[in-house]
Amino acid sequence: MKILIVDDESINRTLLANMLYNAGYKDCVEAANGVDAIELFVEEKPDLVLLDVVMPGLSGFDVAPKIRNLADDTYLPILFITALEDKESLVRCLEVGGNDFATKPFDRHILIAKIRAHLQIRALSDRIEQQNKTLRLFNQRVEREHAIVEHIFSHAIVNRPEVLSHFDCLLKPAETFNGDLFLCEASPSGGIYFVVGDFTGHGLASAIGALPVTRAFRELTQQGVSIAEITSELNRILLTFLPSDMFMAAVIGEINVAGNRVNLWQGGMPEVVVPAKTDIAFRTIPSRHMALGILDESELNTDYDTINLGHNEQLVIYSDGLIEIADANGEMLQEEGLANIIKAQMQEQGKVDAQSLFRQAKAHCSSSTLSDDVTLVVFNAKPLNISTFRNAGEGLPSVHEIALNASHLKQPDILQRILQLAGQCEGIQNIRSVLYTVLTELFNNALDHGILKLESKVKTDSEGFHQYYAERDASLKTLSHGRINIRIESLPSEGKVLLQVQDSGEGFSWDRGRTLSVQNNGQELSHGRGLPLIHALCEKVWFEDGGKKVLCLLDTEY
Repeated sequence: MKILIVDDESINRTLLANMLYNAGYKDCVEAANGVDAIELFVEEKPDLVLLDVVMPGLSGFDVAPKIRNLADDTYLPILFITALEDKESLVRCLEVGGNDFATKPFDRHILIAKIRAHLQIRALSDRIEQQNKTLRLFNQRVEREHAIVEHIFSHAIVNRPEVLSHFDCLLKPAETFNGDLFLCEASPSGGIYFVVGDFTGHGLASAIGALPVTRAFRELTQQGVSIAEITSELNRILLTFLPSDMFMAAVIGEINVAGNRVNLWQGGMPEVVVPAKTDIAFRTIPSRHMALGILDESELNTDYDTINLGHNEQLVIYSDGLIEIADANGEMLQEEGLANIIKAQMQEQGKVDAQSLFRQAKAHCSSSTLSDDVTLVVFNAKPLNISTFRNAGEGLPSVHEIALNASHLKQPDILQRILQLAGQCEGIQNIRSVLYTVLTELFNNALDHGILKLESKVKTDSEGFHQYYAERDASLKTLSHGRINIRIESLPSEGKVLLQVQDSGEGFSWDRGRTLSVQNNGQELSHGRGLPLIHALCEKVWFEDGGKKVLCLLDTEY
């Protein structure tokens, strides 16, 4: 530590220098007047200044503020050495920039103790300043990295305005980066695919998973794949890229070109709402799957719901950040509270508006900031108007035939493998997801009813579903014979795909499947929906060989 001694009396300077030397402070410099003191301070940059008050020329009162101005932001102790004892002079010592004072004749022990205390403060101040400097450099680096990442995100996660215009959406991040995600893309058939995702937590760590999800989503939608394929592929990617304690709750949807039918896979997200003015017409579709990035492919259920919408009927999808808004008592809005806001908005405006809905939900919050990211997406059911590029005439005609025996049918991933093979046919991009839906229904019908001889009417309630699938698993394990033949013929030049599924069962009375089964009170049954759905999706459906063979003709201009 270097100490500057300023005093016009040489004996005082010598006395102080010796005193400091004996106390271990051997690096001292001396100045006989104020001018020299200022020059030496600039040259030597001392750690502490002992300054006499009464000196010819510049007094200590004059020198102290000048030295203080020359010092950097680090703490610089200035101790006045004075014979003045009046309160006004001592107060002025502190007012002009001094940190302490010692009156002459001073006590050596007290003076050394004061010097040590101030030098300790000086050392602590130096350490804090160094830490602040390191922190400033770190913050600058983080800000730079954030700016780079934000630039990448702003260019990588972009929805086409033509597609985005069909949605009323709002995304509010809790921090700079959004852990929520909304993607939408046109399908080859002129419909729309979309994903509403909510990664674990919020901020940059959560948002980083959006990049591989976005890339995969773009590639898959260009191929016109099914919701099941998108779900399976995104789950695989998240299992690969994310740590075990992170996942993505998601709603994955496909809207048909007429804008009145939406296929939805929901995992770990709040219920989807179809608003209405009355409780009777108000519909909610709860999530029935786990979030993506948790289950292995063999455990993942890719079944989805189909929601039919009337003209201008709306579909509202939101992340849990919206319903977890809490009031001063910690009471969250929850799904019921949001439903009440939606019903009130429907009564007042006749429709749901994303901005208005968010403002009313935010009014429930006691804080000006959000504790979690919020995403709100509203779709109005109406025909879509999205330009698509079709080149079906350039595809090559092809035929794929698959013969499955009992050992094949026992394989848990056999249907996914069949669907992957079907996707290789050229000219089906416009109807790929439709083809997968039809093929899935036909395969499951052939296996469950043709081969395993199960009865769908068992599935009247949740207990019946459990019984049905328990019997299915048991029958599959003991299956020793049976076959299913699948034939897929693609005729791109004609815009047609012919699908044929034949099983070795006993057949069935197929004409009973033309209409949806209902109970006497008009309520839809939880079974018997497959064939009506196939009839709705295909241009033509017919049965041969006593119902053991079903043929479907699909129009690729669907």
